[in-house]
Amino acid sequence: MEYVCKVGTPAGEVLERTFVASDEVALRSELEQKGYYLFSVRRGLVLKELGLARPRVPTDLLLVFCQELAALLKAGLPLVQSLDVMLERQRHPVFRRSLEAVRERVRSGTALSDAFRAERDLYPPMLSASLVAGERSGNLEGVLRRLAQYLRLNLSLKKKAVSASVYPILLFMMMLVLVSILVLKVIPQFQDFYKDFDVELPFITRLLMSVSTTLAHNIVWILLALAGAVMAALVWLRREGSGVTVDRFLLRLPYLGSLMRMYATSQLARTLSALLSGGLPLVNAMEVASASVGNRAMAAAVGSATPQIREGRSLTTALESTRMLDNLALEMVKVGEQTGALADMLNAVADFYDEEIETRMAAVLALVEPVMLVCMAVIVAGMLLSFYLPLFEAISAIQR
Repeated sequence: MEYVCKVGTPAGEVLERTFVASDEVALRSELEQKGYYLFSVRRGLVLKELGLARPRVPTDLLLVFCQELAALLKAGLPLVQSLDVMLERQRHPVFRRSLEAVRERVRSGTALSDAFRAERDLYPPMLSASLVAGERSGNLEGVLRRLAQYLRLNLSLKKKAVSASVYPILLFMMMLVLVSILVLKVIPQFQDFYKDFDVELPFITRLLMSVSTTLAHNIVWILLALAGAVMAALVWLRREGSGVTVDRFLLRLPYLGSLMRMYATSQLARTLSALLSGGLPLVNAMEVASASVGNRAMAAAVGSATPQIREGRSLTTALESTRMLDNLALEMVKVGEQTGALADMLNAVADFYDEEIETRMAAVLALVEPVMLVCMAVIVAGMLLSFYLPLFEAISAIQR
């Protein structure tokens, strides 16, 4: 929760700054520890509470932070001094406020992993879990470098997916705008023009004009109904379990469902690999990895399978019970467990699925673009034909 506070600093300055705290009591305690005197406090924007905004530290900034912090630690700089250096260079407001809180906690004796965990949803759970592994193994610098590599690979995959989908989305939006202009603006003018024709209009022309008239006269009610449907969907999605239901349905879609399943499997495998390489126990790594998977249906299934590992079952058996992973992934995990190279095999699983996703997406997009262009041409040609067909018939009648 954000609070806008007017505070007096130990240096005697009076500033108005924004702080993030769980409640006002925690805020006052945190300001007292920093030596600030609180003059006034007011609640910040409540968009986060309404579910309309969820501030998070961007992945690219977190990637740079991990790389630079690892470099500073390798150079022999103490942790608190390294955080001071990172804080001086940070310009992102949310990240800067969070780093200030983390630095103060570390300075007061809190472990770095606990300091980041206290920031809650600002960071992915992968960060605090990796820091725990680094602190336990005494190799914080190496764990930060592995985490940076993990973030770089994830960021690269997301950028490829976004860049590949931009052109089809633009085509769809152009087609939607073009059809809307034709239906709402062009067709009504033809309707007035055809009133003077003493001929029966073709069925396709009458149908198109009827649709255009209905939409033009009820456009406000249609937009209100769509807005109401969107609001109802958002309220339903905020209910517990709704996201799992939606993601489970998406996994069952033809072709796209398999792509989503492969992406979720890649996320799970790469996160597990990074955590196990950092020295985190398998049970803890599974708990963190399940929370890091984007698909909520797979995350819930993997999370429910984690107790099986605590009971002594193998990772392969636990993952197989979820019925979410393909046989190929299960076989590779099984080989990794038998050979003692589980982290390397999980990384190989993630690399394999990333390449498969890239290949399939390229094939899909190669088909989507011409198909959308053909659909756009057919729709526009059909509308134009329905406009001019009465004219052709009228001219034929005059010539006869």
